[in-house]
Amino acid sequence: MEAADLLALLDQQQFRRLRVIENLLRERKTVSTLYWGQRYHLLYLVGLAKKLPRGALDAPARELQQRGFITVGETPDQIRLSPAGQAAQAQTRYYQPQTQATWSQLDLMAARQRILLAVQVVSQYAHSTKRYYPLTTDLETRQAVRRWFYQVKSARLSEQTFVSLQKSLEQLPEATASVVTALFTGYQQPGLTAEQLAREQQRTPWEITLMQLDGVMQIAGDAQAEDQPLTRLLRSVWRSPVTRSAQQTLAAMGQGRSLEQIAAARRIKPSTAREHLLEAAILLPRDQFPYDWILTPTMRQEFANVLTGPIDDWQYTAMPQALQDRYAFFYFRLYAIWCDKRGVEDA
Repeated sequence: MEAADLLALLDQQQFRRLRVIENLLRERKTVSTLYWGQRYHLLYLVGLAKKLPRGALDAPARELQQRGFITVGETPDQIRLSPAGQAAQAQTRYYQPQTQATWSQLDLMAARQRILLAVQVVSQYAHSTKRYYPLTTDLETRQAVRRWFYQVKSARLSEQTFVSLQKSLEQLPEATASVVTALFTGYQQPGLTAEQLAREQQRTPWEITLMQLDGVMQIAGDAQAEDQPLTRLLRSVWRSPVTRSAQQTLAAMGQGRSLEQIAAARRIKPSTAREHLLEAAILLPRDQFPYDWILTPTMRQEFANVLTGPIDDWQYTAMPQALQDRYAFFYFRLYAIWCDKRGVEDA
């Protein structure tokens, strides 16, 4: 990730922590990381660069600081845009994915690998080519594509696949569709790399990746909506954004049990049960979490009386001691999540 990529993720008003952005990319899904990812509106980044080294954003941040594009907060980890940085961000034609709101519902990396290999296989099959070098992928991807190919193999497979891909790509910006197509490998077409396309289009490789993932999500979403050649291939990479363990805790909460009862029944610590519920609250739409059952009207009113101003400025330890004694940090954080989602979804 380059300085231009980090610049696109920053805000002029809100200090954002580099470690939070880094941990989102690396899929270090602690409740704290997810909460601030929600506050930054950057949850779509989760798991997009799992092999990113720790501290990989430090050099881009230093470059932005040297150029006068950011100011540093109380710690070097906290940064926000300077007026010059805001002007630079506004003047940049940095790509904003149009499908990012649904990225958490799909294993994007697995879907990308399956689509790329499937396109190559179908292209070579259409030209009756049996000897070629398949794309380098993991064993699971190769097995999934092999099973899928023998399930859907027919004389019309190449035509059907082309039509479905064309239909999906037509719904994207022309530049995005061109990038997705250029990254495909097929018969007598080696396919360009993200680095090659970045140089050609004067973008960063990361920006090219975001454009490709936008295309992957569009293709996968269309394949889910109607039966087409890629439907079976991508069916197993759809997922809930919430971990299975957190789903189980949430389901138990829906049965009217207390946190202590849930923890005892599931043989987990009450603190773990609370973390599960906060994870679900952050990652699920507001209407899919039982806020009304957990945050009583009395509790909401008491919090509203003392928690004013920007949500980022709220501090549990700044509340009256009597309120801290009555309500654990869990309820404070859940109230903040609820308020945040109301602001986003009701806007």
